[in-house]
Amino acid sequence: MDRQDYMAWLSQIDDLSAEQRVEAGRALAGQPSLEAVVGLFEERIGVERRCPHCTAEGAVIRGRSNGLRRYFCRGCGKTFNCLTGTPLARLRHKERWTEFGASMSKGETVAASAQRCGVAGSTAFRWRHRFLRAVSSGVVRLRGIVEADETFVLASRKGERNLDRKPRKRGGKASKRGLSDELVPVLVAADRSGSTVSAVLPSVCAAAIEAVLRPVLGKDALLVTDGCTSYPPCAAALGVSHEALNQTAGERMRGDLHIQTVNSRHERLKDFLRRHRGIATKYLDSYLRWYHLAVLPRAPSPRAVLAAAGGMLSVRPACIANAN
Repeated sequence: MDRQDYMAWLSQIDDLSAEQRVEAGRALAGQPSLEAVVGLFEERIGVERRCPHCTAEGAVIRGRSNGLRRYFCRGCGKTFNCLTGTPLARLRHKERWTEFGASMSKGETVAASAQRCGVAGSTAFRWRHRFLRAVSSGVVRLRGIVEADETFVLASRKGERNLDRKPRKRGGKASKRGLSDELVPVLVAADRSGSTVSAVLPSVCAAAIEAVLRPVLGKDALLVTDGCTSYPPCAAALGVSHEALNQTAGERMRGDLHIQTVNSRHERLKDFLRRHRGIATKYLDSYLRWYHLAVLPRAPSPRAVLAAAGGMLSVRPACIANAN
């Protein structure tokens, strides 16, 4: 953290509540890993102590189980802890989650993550996808000049049995040149403030692109794209202005208009995916979440990764949209 960011952080200390001051003191004192992780996730319960089963408030503490406080709901008579109903429920070795958060922050492979945390590779793989499934994207709005473009990732059926084709090794290459059904389209849209949205598309068509952009695109936005024919009808349906750059004719910029921001994000996404040597298409959405969590913000702290997995910190300024 540079001095300017540090002074900005320091200036907000006076606004902390008593509970927040205690938690900040524990973090600065360097708690043991398990205590830090448990304290972080216990914050999810809040003062309301809302039951995840019936949503009633006012649950009472009934001891501890597996290192976590156990709560009893007077409304439905069920017990729960801070992880009940989340993808992280019933996962073990919580004392190693801080190291795992550091591994996620660095984008390490399963083997490297398992070695760092001292767990089996299958455990590291399970943790990775449980943590990523728990990440919340929050709410984002793209305003002003918004660039949008799609990139393509080789489809992979890694882990499936009884394939109807010969299996590839370590990702491999498409058997056909150019675009084909062997490639999966990924839409990336970003405005000039840095807010970013990405989504796996079922196909590159106006309807699929509209489904992703409609919840996040402001009415005052100017949509800037390449010459793909799917964007004009999409912009018309969304009721926003649209400018297309004829990149085939060498038009890279037109005044302040360009799509270099999203193209840069494409390159960083491809670099991030490449180190994992061919990911299964069914997990691509999870890897997009990881990309927004750890690549675009440039290596967040392990605590930030755990907070995002616990639903206490939204992925900002980059968010994920689902094209389902």
